[in-house]
Amino acid sequence: MSRSLSSELLKLRTTKTFYALVGSSLGLVLVIAVIAAATGSWHTSPGDKPPGIDLLTLASIAQLFAIVLGILAVTSEFRHGTITPSLLAVPDRTRLMGAKLIVHLVAGIVFGLLTVIGVLLLTSLVFGLRDIDAGLTGSEVVKAGLGTTLAVAFYAALGVGVGAVVRNQVGAIVGTLAWIFVVESLLTIIPGFDDVISKFGLGGVANGLSGTDTGGSDVLAQVPAGLMLLLYTAIFAIAGTVLLKRRDVS
Repeated sequence: MSRSLSSELLKLRTTKTFYALVGSSLGLVLVIAVIAAATGSWHTSPGDKPPGIDLLTLASIAQLFAIVLGILAVTSEFRHGTITPSLLAVPDRTRLMGAKLIVHLVAGIVFGLLTVIGVLLLTSLVFGLRDIDAGLTGSEVVKAGLGTTLAVAFYAALGVGVGAVVRNQVGAIVGTLAWIFVVESLLTIIPGFDDVISKFGLGGVANGLSGTDTGGSDVLAQVPAGLMLLLYTAIFAIAGTVLLKRRDVS
């Protein structure tokens, strides 16, 4: 297994797409965070979330880049034909999928931590220059930061599963983003579905896990939300592994 992990880690580190996605995500999140902290009107009342926690919601943008990264981990191999040498090196397809899942889960943790730490540091600096208390102390910021990091990690692993189920690269990426941004939003229009999607939809459980939802929707608590997102990840990982074992690879 160690050789499989080393191989997948090498693929990740030597792929320009990885650095492009991480760099683009960090750049986008941090620029928006700085602009919001520098120009926003941050007048809080007792009981309101601290402004630093509000801006930490921006770190959730990294989830979208992470799930695309996971999808590309599998679909790129089929698109460019590298899946054949990969399977020659690791004939056990379950082990190959396991290595991809573990490597991208760890990469997602690092990705999430970098994003969270970057947002916290820059917003603290900007709020300090404006003489505003960011409120970035205590257990609330720790819970939000860890939850957001785990959400990014689970999205990366979920992407690997989705990529194994839907091998077409464009179809997998477009379908996933369409589900998150379009389908789930449309489902909330149906009477009685709003609460269900807010709690159990892919975006809803990510919001619950991060603990930073500011939309006023009723989301699951952090632990149940994390378990639901883990369940979704496991379902796609298992389905992807089964399909990879059954499909012919030319």
